[in-house]
Amino acid sequence: MPEPMSPGPSCRLAILQRLVLLAASRARGPHDLDRTRKITRSMEMRQRRAHGVEESTDRVAGVPVRWFRPAGAGPGLIFHVHGGAFVAGSSVAARSHTGLARSNNAELVSVDYRLAPEHAFPAALDDTWAVYSEVARDRPTVIIGESAGGGLAMSLVRRILDEGAVPPEGLVTLFPWADLTNVSGSFPANEHRDLLSRAGLARSAAAYAGDQPLTTPLISPLHGSFAGFPTTLIIVGTHDCLLDDSRSAADRMRTAGVDTTLVEVAGGFHGFILLPVPEAEEARRRIVSFVKTALADR
Repeated sequence: MPEPMSPGPSCRLAILQRLVLLAASRARGPHDLDRTRKITRSMEMRQRRAHGVEESTDRVAGVPVRWFRPAGAGPGLIFHVHGGAFVAGSSVAARSHTGLARSNNAELVSVDYRLAPEHAFPAALDDTWAVYSEVARDRPTVIIGESAGGGLAMSLVRRILDEGAVPPEGLVTLFPWADLTNVSGSFPANEHRDLLSRAGLARSAAAYAGDQPLTTPLISPLHGSFAGFPTTLIIVGTHDCLLDDSRSAADRMRTAGVDTTLVEVAGGFHGFILLPVPEAEEARRRIVSFVKTALADR
């Protein structure tokens, strides 16, 4: 059973949901990849780095990355995989997790993996695997990803296990996109109250999958195996079109014997954790606690 955070959405979340959906409806227009990337970049640039955390860019295994280092950071590592439906987004999004890094006295690294449609599957997975192989060696690590990054984080863990590498101590996925077929019932149930749409995600899914079936396990981890996965925390809102992806992933993980916690946030829509609402604050507290426990168990 999921762990609800509250019996209902806060007034602030409900008001912001209406405002965000109104703004999104006014901004909608013909599908344009450049426009999507500009909007995503604008949203990322609004995220602020936590005080006392240094930010720098680098390349690891030839892949661009962004490092965030709290003063006096210990050996722990938080490995971030950004969202953006595989066609947009960047490591700048990791600024929203710098408070998590500071609270756990851990370094944070985010991967600027190659994007579709210019680079279809498996480019994004190859890039995240290449970086993980270098930076997580002999370090206690927790992987965190949101949206498409949450699904990609699941695929990364599967590849880590299949390659015989040491898995992370924990996995955090926020409203993950785990099934690119987009056939779940939470789409018709929530499309009128979420930012996502089945049509929009279908375009991104096709761009990312290229000539591979959408049911390919490393593209849609819900169609693969979760055997051997580390302790996992999944957080999703009940108004999210990807709600069923989280529920199904949690069920599959538990069936595979994975210690899995599913938290459903009443009234939360896609990306709610970036808003100044009580639900986001509580979700972040849960993530901090989860990461602290996972890293301490090493």
